[in-house]
Amino acid sequence: TESYRRVTVVERDHLPDAVAHRRGVPQGKHVHALLASGSAALADLLPGILDELAADGTEVLEEVSDFWQVLGGTDLHHSRGAFASPLRTYQSSRPFLECHVRTRLRGIPTVTMLDGHDVVRLTAAGTRVTGAVAAPHDGGPTVTLAADLVVDATGRGSRTPAFLAELGFERPAEEGTRVRLAYASQLLRIP
Repeated sequence: TESYRRVTVVERDHLPDAVAHRRGVPQGKHVHALLASGSAALADLLPGILDELAADGTEVLEEVSDFWQVLGGTDLHHSRGAFASPLRTYQSSRPFLECHVRTRLRGIPTVTMLDGHDVVRLTAAGTRVTGAVAAPHDGGPTVTLAADLVVDATGRGSRTPAFLAELGFERPAEEGTRVRLAYASQLLRIP
């Protein structure tokens, strides 16, 4: 597998040290669930984190026995024996999950969290993107980050196509998967 000597995460929000809601997460106050594949990926990247989440209060549900789930027309509730190992869902608040992941990332000496910053442009040499320039929200000096790989995980509000156009690159082709899934949640206080 590929690895990098250094990773810098540029985040628009100021990241709290404790469990707290962030302005930049529109659905952050609703329950979040790590399904089996997400749990496996997180456990692979941060060994032991699932046990930590469970020990600190995350609800752990067996996906096919603790709640009813239909996937692609298949009733998983009645397919208990079809899976080689249990499928678990870890349910908690988004701030709870983020706080645990942030704590783990901050403990990795080669990972830097640059919060309270926006990426304002990309840098390039020839036909290759070579990094990004980030500006702090408080108006301080910009930070130029050299990089072998730049990943944009901002979602719908991504400015990367505009940044690439400024550098003379064509708009990248978009690929997507149509997800036919909808859900709703309601916050309530039970006396």
